[in-house]
Amino acid sequence: MKQTHRIPALLLAMVMLFSLTLTGCKKEAPIAADQVAVALYEMILKDDASKAVELFGYADEDAARTAMGLNGSVYEELSDELVANFSSMGYTVSAEEMQEFVDAFMSMFSSVELTAKVKESDEKAGTAVVTCTVNTFDPEALTQAMTEAMSTLDPELFTSGDMEDAFGSLLSAVAGAIAGIEPTDKTADFDVDFELTSMEVEGKVKEIWIPTDAAKFGELISTTAMGG
Repeated sequence: MKQTHRIPALLLAMVMLFSLTLTGCKKEAPIAADQVAVALYEMILKDDASKAVELFGYADEDAARTAMGLNGSVYEELSDELVANFSSMGYTVSAEEMQEFVDAFMSMFSSVELTAKVKESDEKAGTAVVTCTVNTFDPEALTQAMTEAMSTLDPELFTSGDMEDAFGSLLSAVAGAIAGIEPTDKTADFDVDFELTSMEVEGKVKEIWIPTDAAKFGELISTTAMGG
């Protein structure tokens, strides 16, 4: 008799355990690596954080940029960094001239599209590889644009001794030449390593796949699109 009284209790316990497995204890799936790749590309290369907001759940685009360390103008920060790098090599150029070049480069990449697909993934190990595809520029068109840019400069600029003026003029000429270059319909692939990590987004911890080396990810985008 006592055993028959226990049966409903055992069944109820099993039902409760089963429901917890399906609901309360269910682990939220990590944010997919291929979607992260596209969102980061849009935010970094196109200054569009809308996909990051939608994918990660940030309150707005400013919050997404701040979380990714891109608060303020990423392009102005890049310009300052390039000025410093060229200065260390003995080339002096103004921040305004460098900004013009950076803006032209970003304009050139504004028509480049990136798609991504997970090539392999091991959630337990926390590793994944994503294959990214970008359309590419015509190397000959780039070479021709650079040649034409150089031909517009006065040769005496480089013999006058005023290297700041010469280098600044060269940057301006190149900026004008590349800004209007469009990518071709041809595409190229590159693989990016991703790792699974926990990130807090608007007070909620989420599992997100992110590039193992963000700098390398950005470098691969540009070098692949440029035919490198």
